[in-house]
Order: sequence, then structure tokens, then C-alpha cells
Amino acid sequence: MAVWRWFGWMIVVALLMPAVWANLGPPSYGGQVTAEPIGIDGIEITHETLTIDLRPIAQKNLAQVEAVYHLYNEGDEKQLDLLFALGTLGTEDFQVWLNDQAITSAPAPNTPLPSSWEAPEYTPRIDNKPLDYLRHSIQVTPMALAVTMPSGKQDLKVRYAAQTATHLLGKPTIYHQFAYILAPAKAWSAFGGLDVTIHVPPVWQVATTPDLTRKGDMLTGTFTELPSDAIALTMQAPAGWAYRPVKYGTQVLLGLTWLGGVGLGWGLGRTKGRQLVTQQPSRLYQRALPWSLGFGILWGIAILAIGWLAIYSPDWVLPEGQVSRYGYGQGFAILGVMGLSLLSVVIGMVIMLIAATRSRQLKGVN
Repeated sequence: MAVWRWFGWMIVVALLMPAVWANLGPPSYGGQVTAEPIGIDGIEITHETLTIDLRPIAQKNLAQVEAVYHLYNEGDEKQLDLLFALGTLGTEDFQVWLNDQAITSAPAPNTPLPSSWEAPEYTPRIDNKPLDYLRHSIQVTPMALAVTMPSGKQDLKVRYAAQTATHLLGKPTIYHQFAYILAPAKAWSAFGGLDVTIHVPPVWQVATTPDLTRKGDMLTGTFTELPSDAIALTMQAPAGWAYRPVKYGTQVLLGLTWLGGVGLGWGLGRTKGRQLVTQQPSRLYQRALPWSLGFGILWGIAILAIGWLAIYSPDWVLPEGQVSRYGYGQGFAILGVMGLSLLSVVIGMVIMLIAATRSRQLKGVN
């Protein structure tokens, strides 16, 4: 009866596996377009300071972007109609100042999007292979504002929250992608240079294009001209020191449990055979069968438990919220452990019965 219950539970788990796999969707999601503004016409950009704070990503919060444009209006006062790219999230956090005066802005969802806001197709992968970016449809809601630009030197500052993209192909932790599009600056009257500072979560791996200098958890770059159409970046949380010992240690434990079960089953079978040495062959099988069945079931349960531990325990030591489970790997591993567990039940029974029979024969009883 216990065997049928065991098989029943195995069937239930097997039926649940397709439901788990059905949740597999696209390998990437989220993200938004962030870009230089449209509409700075007839004004010289003497310098730009761009600061991107990606540290909140480690706590599943939005990144923070701040851009300061040092402007020079050589002529008379001008009226500028500006558009800033923004995603569907974070519009309530969008803030703009001209010098120290706040400027009112509003979403402009029906405004045609300029071609210069097109996001890059890829961000750099940690292992130097490109990673597709914003492959799926991303909505962009421009923020519109009107600015009266006086003559002379002025500072325009914008600050907003931005959503990074998540790419699930990272192993063992997911990738986070971000890109800031510089291409609109090509249409500006003048561009006097760019200072970039990007803050990243502590000890996270980062790859960028163009190359930036990393010191601690800060990336910096100074450019006298536009370095590229976009600053593209990929980040990944570190696995940590405990990941590999837990991963490979539990796999070794699973192997030892299986090999140890073979030896233990043989030893228990021999012991049982010596105890039943005076029994007739048919009586021997009757008396030894329950013991061999019990051993096989216990061995199968041990294989299943340690196999489950080997599959899932490495995830427990990874940073919270950064585990990558995309793909069929864990599903096939679960099925493999289930198959090994069932096989061990049968093998355990057979080993004990053979060992008991051989032990009886060695005692000279026929």
C-alpha cells in the first residue's frame, strides 16, 4: 500500500511540472526608454553632467536619473518646447528646474516619437556577448514642458525615476539592463562635453559601452564629444562565496547517498540471509521481501529528499530577488531525481534479496 502511495505522489508532482513550465515567457521584460531631450534649438550646450543611480535596483526599486545641462543663450530670450522620453512608470517623479525655479511638465502621450529616441538593440553582456535589449514592446510617454530661456548662462536640471529591464538568461543570477540614449544631442546647436557618473550596487558585475572607469561601486567617464548613440549597461548580482560549495557539495552528497545505499542494501541483505539460513527458499523470500521493500522505499525517499536539496538549496544562498530560474533545467532535474528515486526503490529490493540468497547459499543451505 505504501508503494502505491509513493507512486501516487510521484504522479501528482509530474502532473504539476507542466503547469510550472507553462509560466515560462519571454526571457526579458520591463525597461523604458531614457534619452536626451528634444527641442533645445538655438542654444549652446556648454557641458552636460549625467548621474545615474542604479543602487536601488538591488532592492527592486527604480533607478534614479539626473541630468544637468549648462546652457548659453547668446541671443535674446527664447521660448523652448521640450520633450523628455519617459516610460509608463515614474511620471509622478519627473522634475525639472531652470536654475532654481521648478518648471511644470505634463505627459504628452499622443506626441509622435522622434527616431533619435530609438533604443539600442543590445547591451553588453558580462561575458562580452551582446544581450538583446527591449526586444518586446515598450511604451514611451513623452513629458512635455515649455521653458522661457533668458539670455546668458543658464542651468537646466531634470530628475526622474526609471525602470531597468530584466533579462533572465543570466546564470545563476539575472541580468539588469539600462540604456541612456545620447543620439538626440547630435541635433543640438553645440555640445561642449559630457561627464557621466553611474552608481552601481556594491560588488555587482557591470559591463558598459562605451567603456567607463570603475572605482569601487562608481563608474565615471568624461567625453569632449558624443561617445556613441547611447550609454548601454548590463549588471549582475554576484553569486557569493557560498554558492559553489552548496551547489557541488549537495551534488556530491546525492552521489554518496546513492552509492552508500548500494553498499548498505547489500550488507543488510546478507545479515537478513544469515538470520533466515534455516528457512526454505520460498519461506526465505517471504520473510526477506518486506525488509527489502522497506529498505528500498527508505532509500528512495532519501534520494528524493537530497536530490530536491541539491536542486533548490543553491538558490537559497543567492541574493534575494536575483535568482534566475528561466528555462527547463530545474524541471528536468526534478524529473531526473524522481526517476532515480523510483529506480532506487526497485534496486534496493533486488540488492537485498540477492544478498540474502547468496548469504544463505554460502552457509551451505539448499
